[in-house]
Amino acid sequence: MKKKKLPPAPEKKTLSPEKKQLFWQMLFNCAAFAAIYFLIAPKFPYIFYVYVSVAVVLGFIYVIYNRGFAAKGITPEMLPDTMSLAEKEAFIEDAKIRVRKSNWMLTVIFPTIFTLGCDMFYLFIIDGFFAA
Repeated sequence: MKKKKLPPAPEKKTLSPEKKQLFWQMLFNCAAFAAIYFLIAPKFPYIFYVYVSVAVVLGFIYVIYNRGFAAKGITPEMLPDTMSLAEKEAFIEDAKIRVRKSNWMLTVIFPTIFTLGCDMFYLFIIDGFFAA
């Protein structure tokens, strides 16, 4: 019986130092935001609304700052002919820079949503099923 030849394994992509830092910062923020939330929630019941407000406001700011991601995946040929080549390249480069500059917002938005998800899990699954 003939053995099938396996295709060569794809090269592993390594994360850039900037992305590694964002990952660790997001992981730390998830733990810190959850700890703060669950420590403050019994004494300040409105903390839920604070977290929801922060997530929604930063989410809107992130999308608006990045111009609704209208330039994501755009090539110079896709832009209007009224723009010069330099303007097209500047537009595309500006979109990349905006995404890079706004990554810090994701380190607040995702941990906030994660914390709210943990709270919902606790309220509806753990407390809902086992508190009876």
